[in-house]
Amino acid sequence: MLSRNTRWLAAAATAILVVAVALACAPGSESGAADDPMPINRIAYIDSHGQLVTVNPDGSDRNTLTAGEVADSLARLGGVVAQPTSETRLYGWPVWSPDGSRIAVSLISGRRPSDAEMSVQSLESSNGVGGPVFVNAAPLTIAEGTPHYVQWSPDSQRLGVTAATPEGLTLFVVDANPVDGETAPPSALPVVRGAPLYFDWSPDSRSLAVHSGEELMVLRLNDDATEFSAQPISRSRSFRTPAWSPDGTMLAWSAPGGDSEAVWLGKPDERDYSPMRLAEVEGACSFLWSADGRVIAVADRQTEGSPAYRRLRLLAADGSAVRTVREDDWVLGFFWEPHGTRLAWVALNSEERTMEWRIEDGSAIEQDVASDGDAPVGGLRFSPSGETFLMLAFFDQYAQSHSPWAPDGSALVVSGNQQYLSQRRNGSGAAGPHVYVTELGEPGQLRDLAAGGIAVWSPQ
Repeated sequence: MLSRNTRWLAAAATAILVVAVALACAPGSESGAADDPMPINRIAYIDSHGQLVTVNPDGSDRNTLTAGEVADSLARLGGVVAQPTSETRLYGWPVWSPDGSRIAVSLISGRRPSDAEMSVQSLESSNGVGGPVFVNAAPLTIAEGTPHYVQWSPDSQRLGVTAATPEGLTLFVVDANPVDGETAPPSALPVVRGAPLYFDWSPDSRSLAVHSGEELMVLRLNDDATEFSAQPISRSRSFRTPAWSPDGTMLAWSAPGGDSEAVWLGKPDERDYSPMRLAEVEGACSFLWSADGRVIAVADRQTEGSPAYRRLRLLAADGSAVRTVREDDWVLGFFWEPHGTRLAWVALNSEERTMEWRIEDGSAIEQDVASDGDAPVGGLRFSPSGETFLMLAFFDQYAQSHSPWAPDGSALVVSGNQQYLSQRRNGSGAAGPHVYVTELGEPGQLRDLAAGGIAVWSPQ
């Protein structure tokens, strides 16, 4: 019989199971990155009216980048408006470019469900100027309320877009810079079709590590950016998202090895390379590199019927050390500090039945480095919004694109409610979810920025 916490997590994960089914069964002029990017330190979020807003972390200088009418009644599957009187424009899932100059955002627009159009817009982060860079062939979503998954190339020139098509779930690569005065988006290059489908750009923006179904492969873009060549790497279903090391020389994945599943590190660019077996894992696992490339955080022992893992470890990338952060606990996701060595992870508070941020120091895993304890960061115990819950359930993919960390590591942003998850569906009550900033320093302030369902910090 399931424990009370397991039953609670299983109930909370109902939407995520729907997502998994959708992923498995879905019908399926360039401006260079800034050499010395200016500090931005802004938070982008989608407000309660479905519009894209940016704001300073202290709540000042609020800037609405988009505009559109919203009908009272929304069909949440795809967010299509039931009976709009004029064209409705609803935005979702903003993603900052690595140089901070642009924001890619999904848009659902139309006067009625039958003529709804789904697209990815690339907008200037300062003023919202821009246009479509990808348009769906049909109004299909990859998950409830989620038209696309989008990840910028590190040079801020291209986007990887996962979209549902009539032929199946497909990864496209598109030019991220719309042409001035053009209403039609640039041509999209279809790369891989299959489900489930996860990917990661290489740091040099020339390759994609793609895990489609059981196939793990590295796809390399040719010189004129018109096609990819494929290099098979492995076959496995024990993980979701492959991960490039920060310097781009190593790739991490999970696959059978010996008597169990294991995390492997390999160098795909080297001819006849032999991958290194880094550590054994139990069942499904997820992993992420630290910013300096010295440590890999690994979660395994996933609880059946929920997105939670029971074990979290820090592994030295050279195989020299391992430190267990949590064992027989509830780990719902984690995100490395952008330019540091701290790991923010989301734990279940079993007594409060809420979720909370906790911080672990990953700077010296061979030593017994004390963590910040079991107290939640900034005193924030929250129930996630539907979008935040989806991010946590697939955190190893969203960590590549949607960072909750402030660029300087001083704070975290999250969207949800400071109420019990059991009181509403996916954290969305009558009042709706809010965007909270929780500071990591002493005394650690908690700030309610605005009503909003998804928020992400700029990388600069």
